[in-house]
Amino acid sequence: ANACARGLSGRGLVKGDAVAIVSANRAEYLVAFLAISRAGMIAVPVSYKFPGELIDYVLADSGVKYMICDGRRREAYSTDLPVTNFDGADGESFEALLDPGPFETVRPGEDDVAMVLYTSGSSGRPKGVPLTQKGHLWALNGRLGGAPFDKHCMLVAAPLYHMNALCTSLFGLLASITTVLLPEFDSRKYLEAMERFKCTWITCVPTMLAMSFME
Repeated sequence: ANACARGLSGRGLVKGDAVAIVSANRAEYLVAFLAISRAGMIAVPVSYKFPGELIDYVLADSGVKYMICDGRRREAYSTDLPVTNFDGADGESFEALLDPGPFETVRPGEDDVAMVLYTSGSSGRPKGVPLTQKGHLWALNGRLGGAPFDKHCMLVAAPLYHMNALCTSLFGLLASITTVLLPEFDSRKYLEAMERFKCTWITCVPTMLAMSFME
């Protein structure tokens, strides 16, 4: 995360700049998110299930200055923004962005925004919801009341652009929980992962449970 934060800063981005992440779940997604936060920038996780027109809208509405994506989204979507592709090569690759070395984490102010999450747009255009650094830390620390959790193994399959998966994954890191992260939800693979990794904790939305029970 420090290397990624150094890389973003080296590309000219500064505190308060918005960086979009458009990707299926993967470890690098969380690395990038943590890097953006450490640098005092604003993470904008975007639903890759949005059509291109809505992705354009979200990028413009949030004032994004840089985009990080995976290979599948890079092939399906074109943008004038500078891009890092998790699966890319040469200058666009994630490895090319990383700049190993120490990084001094930006200490957030009371009202500094950590991320902007967008609604699904079911009642019109998706709406950006700004969430502050301090508010997010408050929520994470509040969940530690039942510690220790380090004996747990948690399964995350909901998309990281959704609050459920993203905030639970961050809590897992804070509480030293072993996390199993699936790229996308698939009911059969979800159930198989529970058994394979002996998961003791799951996070999901009701629809995911209903689909799993049908298996």
